[in-house]
Amino acid sequence: MIDISALTEYDGDVAATMGKLRRQLSTKYDGAPIPRELIEEIIESPYHDILLALDGNQIVGMVVVSVVMMTTRRNVYMEDLVVDEGRRGEGIGGDLLEAVKEWGHKKNCQRLEFTSTSRENKENAIKFYEAHGIFLRDTGQYRSELAE
Repeated sequence: MIDISALTEYDGDVAATMGKLRRQLSTKYDGAPIPRELIEEIIESPYHDILLALDGNQIVGMVVVSVVMMTTRRNVYMEDLVVDEGRRGEGIGGDLLEAVKEWGHKKNCQRLEFTSTSRENKENAIKFYEAHGIFLRDTGQYRSELAE
């Protein structure tokens, strides 16, 4: 049975596993462990969490969730939803998605939003989201890198 729970403290082994999972999501990521300072900042914030899908002690998936505050409502924003490639097709992604929705409800969010940029496996991502009642919307999303 898969258990979904929020990460509550930094662990180097968990950070390494998260890095490997992130690599499966995008070849642009090198697979290095997720930096400690990022994980700790997420854990400490009341507006962010890392939800892990666990099969016993083994991490088989993850997702990062955040509350986005607006003047009229709160939305839950989902990032880095990934299931270990050896465990896909078992319903773990759906379990994580439901956990995201529950998390959002607890934070008084009205809407789930995210961007799917899984170019390597876009067709499977689209099928997954549509099977869970989530459809692509026409947006005018813009992006600008912030100078360091």
